[in-house]
Amino acid sequence: MIAVLIPTLKRPHRIVEVIQNIKDTASEATPYFIIEEHDTATAEAIEAAGANKIVNTRAASYAGAINTAIHLTTEPYIVMASDDLIFYPNWAPPLLELAKDFGFVGTNDLHNRDVVAGTHATHYLITREYANQGSIDDPDAFLHEGYIHNYTDTEAVATAAYRKQWTPCLESVIEHRHWVWGLATQDETYAKGTTTVHQDEALFNSRRHLWA
Repeated sequence: MIAVLIPTLKRPHRIVEVIQNIKDTASEATPYFIIEEHDTATAEAIEAAGANKIVNTRAASYAGAINTAIHLTTEPYIVMASDDLIFYPNWAPPLLELAKDFGFVGTNDLHNRDVVAGTHATHYLITREYANQGSIDDPDAFLHEGYIHNYTDTEAVATAAYRKQWTPCLESVIEHRHWVWGLATQDETYAKGTTTVHQDEALFNSRRHLWA
């Protein structure tokens, strides 16, 4: 019923833990790992675990990975995830309940100030119907692929709010165990996001008129 889309890059050691965590917390959810073609170590770990593997065929970014997977899955509900999350028990039912009225439902990551306040979402559930609308200016791409790493969620929330399809669900806890919160060790993938934040911010600001 729920496709959990998990872009992952050079983190083969996290695959088994992520699979088990989702299995333990939501029987209705199926994880799909999206990898870059050159990341053979992670591909082997996914295959060894017997999990679903999707090779990104679009932009080499989080947005490209998510867009690839949306086109290759069929579940009626989709969760935007990552390989540094911890899903808490009972995370799925309150999202599905709200999805009866909203196409885009944000989760609680426990750390981001705006997420905890219910004004933003770093991870979220969308309906398939909502995904099929695409981004604010491209029906073929749910997430705008101009971003290198950051601001994809910011634009996605802005678009859903503009469409009056956004709502937070703080009862649904999907904790983001990111290095910036002191919950992981910074690595090459995290560093990529850090070094491109200003470039991605400039792109987002240049697109603000689309929601005016």
